[in-house]
Amino acid sequence: MGETFEVFARNWIMPTFVMCTRDPASIKIGEYLIENYFERTDKTFRNRPVFKYENADMIVIDTEHTYADWLTKEYPSDLYIVLSRHSSQSGEPTLTVHTTGNWGDALYGGQSRTLSLAPAQHMLAALEEIKKRAIPGFSVSYEVTHHGPTLDAPIMFVEVGSTEEQWENEDAAAVIGEAAIAALKPRDVPTAIGVGGGHYAPRFTKIALKKGVAFGHMVPKYAFPFVDEHMLRQAIERTTPRPEYYAVHGVKDEMLEMVQAIAEEYGLKQIK
Repeated sequence: MGETFEVFARNWIMPTFVMCTRDPASIKIGEYLIENYFERTDKTFRNRPVFKYENADMIVIDTEHTYADWLTKEYPSDLYIVLSRHSSQSGEPTLTVHTTGNWGDALYGGQSRTLSLAPAQHMLAALEEIKKRAIPGFSVSYEVTHHGPTLDAPIMFVEVGSTEEQWENEDAAAVIGEAAIAALKPRDVPTAIGVGGGHYAPRFTKIALKKGVAFGHMVPKYAFPFVDEHMLRQAIERTTPRPEYYAVHGVKDEMLEMVQAIAEEYGLKQIK
């Protein structure tokens, strides 16, 4: 399985940006990109115009992007960059990037216990651009792997959170728009998976930004009840390019032993 994914990852041809009309932040980010980068073409998809920038397309969809498992069949692409809102109960203003997949049941789209391909080096390029353009009052971070869609293709979400006030913020939309463009030029650095920590992965974000290591799949502590050897192997095999490293944050006992054993099996070195 892993070898096929690695070959796929070395041949980026046509990235696709995805804007969702049901998502106010997605619309705002998409409008920024159309104003500054993309041009309308004669092509349509699902009765919506398709936009073009260099070798990248941008499509507009009317269904929630977290449930768009049909993307690879209906609009095949080598990389999906999804423009999205982020929601949280805390309402904290955030600018984030993450890949998709479900460690347990598929509660918000995708398939249960299945991970998409995580384009680690593209995600780091976006994260670094967000950090460079950071807005006062907004936190900047990776998010761990969560929700759908589940794709057999590399996919990443770039997001503005966490309330309607931020979703409509033009400065935030511009930062995430520029991060999406930056993601078209992946960082040529080592890749890693992360295990442990919380939803916003502060430890792995810090390592990525300070050490130049690109994280793919990240498993939060709250997902540990669903994580077994099968899911850890998926995290490694479905991070692209194949990771060389792993990092842990607050992982103990049997979970730590399992992580270390799987990492050794794949020849991953620990970041300390």
